[in-house]
Amino acid sequence: MNPAAIRPLIYGPANTTFIQHPNLPRLPYSKASIDEASVPGQPEDEVPSGNYFDIGGDSSMGAVEPTQTCHHRKRATQSARWLMEVIPSLIDPYMDLLAETQSLRLDVHYKPRCTCRNPGRQLQVIVLRFSVLESLDLRLCECAPAALQLISHGLFPCSPIAPTLAVDIRVLGFVTRLFVHLPPNNTAWCQTVEGFLSAQGYKLATQDSLRRQFSNALQWYNTLQDMTEKHVNNALSCVRQLVTKLNDGVLHEDALYQSPTPTPTPTPTPTPSPPPSLPPRTTRQRPTVEDSEDEDMPQPSGNKCHAMSSFDEDDPDPFSSPSEPFPDPVPRERPSDYLRTRCPLCFGGEYPQLNSNPTGSDSIVCIDACFTQKRNKQSRDPVRFHPDTVFIRESDAVRTAHYVESIRPPRPVPAQAGKCQRLDPEEVDKLEDPRLRVPKSVLDGCESGFTAADDTRVKASTQFFDDTALMALLCRHDRVLWIVNMRSAGEKQHYVIVLIEMLFQHLPLRYRIGLLYDIGCQLERTCLKWGFLDRFLDRLLFAISVFHVFGHQWPCQIIYHPRKCIGFGLSDGEGCERFWHSISKLIAYLHVCGYHQRIYTLDRQVHQFDKDSMAKLGQWLLRRLCHCQNKRHAAEAILLDCGQSDEVLRQEWAAQVAAQTKPLPRRSPNQGKQAVDKALQLRKAHDVLKRRVMDAESIILDPNSELVDVCDAELRVKDLRTQLRTTERAVLYQERALGVDESKELRHLSSSPFLATHMNALALKTRLRESYAAESLKWIVLNAPFASKSTSKKFTLTQKLQ
Repeated sequence: MNPAAIRPLIYGPANTTFIQHPNLPRLPYSKASIDEASVPGQPEDEVPSGNYFDIGGDSSMGAVEPTQTCHHRKRATQSARWLMEVIPSLIDPYMDLLAETQSLRLDVHYKPRCTCRNPGRQLQVIVLRFSVLESLDLRLCECAPAALQLISHGLFPCSPIAPTLAVDIRVLGFVTRLFVHLPPNNTAWCQTVEGFLSAQGYKLATQDSLRRQFSNALQWYNTLQDMTEKHVNNALSCVRQLVTKLNDGVLHEDALYQSPTPTPTPTPTPTPSPPPSLPPRTTRQRPTVEDSEDEDMPQPSGNKCHAMSSFDEDDPDPFSSPSEPFPDPVPRERPSDYLRTRCPLCFGGEYPQLNSNPTGSDSIVCIDACFTQKRNKQSRDPVRFHPDTVFIRESDAVRTAHYVESIRPPRPVPAQAGKCQRLDPEEVDKLEDPRLRVPKSVLDGCESGFTAADDTRVKASTQFFDDTALMALLCRHDRVLWIVNMRSAGEKQHYVIVLIEMLFQHLPLRYRIGLLYDIGCQLERTCLKWGFLDRFLDRLLFAISVFHVFGHQWPCQIIYHPRKCIGFGLSDGEGCERFWHSISKLIAYLHVCGYHQRIYTLDRQVHQFDKDSMAKLGQWLLRRLCHCQNKRHAAEAILLDCGQSDEVLRQEWAAQVAAQTKPLPRRSPNQGKQAVDKALQLRKAHDVLKRRVMDAESIILDPNSELVDVCDAELRVKDLRTQLRTTERAVLYQERALGVDESKELRHLSSSPFLATHMNALALKTRLRESYAAESLKWIVLNAPFASKSTSKKFTLTQKLQ
């Protein structure tokens, strides 16, 4: 038989394939045996579950490479044993240790925990302290495993069952605090410690064992810390529910079951997928180096992991229907406990709040994406979630993406460079929606000027990166509410939608939110056009962050600038930028991290920032209060000096907004005919109003008129004269633009090509004038701060440029 006719079993790199000899029995899970045993009518691409590996191809379920199977199984088994057995059993002993030693300030006094009096087996463990290596002998039995005894000694093991190394908890606590202020680097730390101990005469038996063992101990000690803190918070939450009679902001517990749709989880903590079944414990030879994950070494490149690989098993099929990705929010009396924990200033306090502003917002948040926080393409590490994570589940993001794509058609491919995109000459500038206050031409200009508005533009290559960016939702006090992991090449809008949806799921039904986003105008346009977030649009105020708003068109700045919007105060919306700067030290480390280790590291960074900012919130309030008072006093002084009343200033501002946000004229081949028709209509309306004025005046002057008719004519004549004068000015302006003053000449010009060209030139002139005025106003705004600082030098920005 020709080998070329045999279907390959395995596809390797460089177009290499592996086949099975036809005379040998088929492998139980090979592609060929599956095809032969497939039922009639079953598609060939539907392969039953099993150890089928497609090397070099795309696997929608995140299959594991054959070369990584053994290592991956060891890591997954060890991770599952840590999470399911060891860490939960160490929470109470760890809390007892902290209580007895007053948070490790006192010396540790070991208390034996064995009650079975079983001789067990002996285990020798090397103990790493700040300046010494010690040896510790343990007697293991069923009631006193190694991890439990080491915790009682103030130590933490490097493996769950039979560790060869234990690290002093004080050392792990010091390194934990160090790695939230510096980029985590276990290799550098372990080399430093090993060199320091070598200078004192201490030497480990194996080469490069300290880095692997210490990394494992530090990773799971951090997990123990976080799960202990979560355990304490759960106990406090139970007591809080008994006192307030509120279950996560819901007054009656039965209200959770009154909604016809399933309710969302009260906290955003994702439920990790069930770990693999644990093998029974067997007595094995003590290893020199434990099978632990090496966090500092880049993971080998593997198959492309799609978002569907991380779905929870209890989640429904996200691609079943284009319905709402989230259910209706639960009716709450106050924000959820999660939000009250994230920012007490925004969501804490008593509810309902009597001083809530009906025209403004109850809380202000900002959203932004960062494309420097990437992760290289590699196989995923074992599942490990922070117990109080701020990350939105990947399944929610994928479900929202499918919902958006099912409603909004895909965007057209952008025009190639060097080719001008032809515009429709009949297109008329207008307001796309009555609720939008900015015309279509302005929104199109903002969309073309911002890369964030073009979700088809590639900002990070998905060929080299599995995770391309992060998008965060922060409150006005720069505290992180949620983060979503981005896997697309551009800034897709469904990430913003899932963040906003998650926020409103945790808020009362009448809670208003002010949203600051660098392309807030485009987000509002999309939501109104396609119906996204339609359940919350009446409670959502859109604005653009202060730094990004200067890149928008001037009419867009008038409407969406936070200083010109009611309810935003002095919030700048740049909290995300400050957060990205604070974690910029992690860029290199997170590039080579595993998927779950990267998210866990970011979670710990966020919680450390929360602890640091909580102690400074009082100073923040005092500083911002003084700043607001200074701004208010300066504004009041300017208003007094101008000599105009507030009502006059508001009217002038409303007139300026109406004039600068009106739709601009567009060029059209029918422009001349339209102008002539408009002029004829105005002249006809002028003639009608003139006859009405004459009729009213004749009634008033006629001595035989009835008194009722005279009174009615006197009431109408004043308004008619006002309308007549307005119409005369409009007729005069329109006829001057056409260059004629007779109706007969207007009818002759209706089909004149000269008039069409003339009116198109007039429309172009108007657009150029309005664009120049908008750019001049933008330069004035940018020039004002510089000019005020350089008054002593006697020149302004314009003079300097000249």
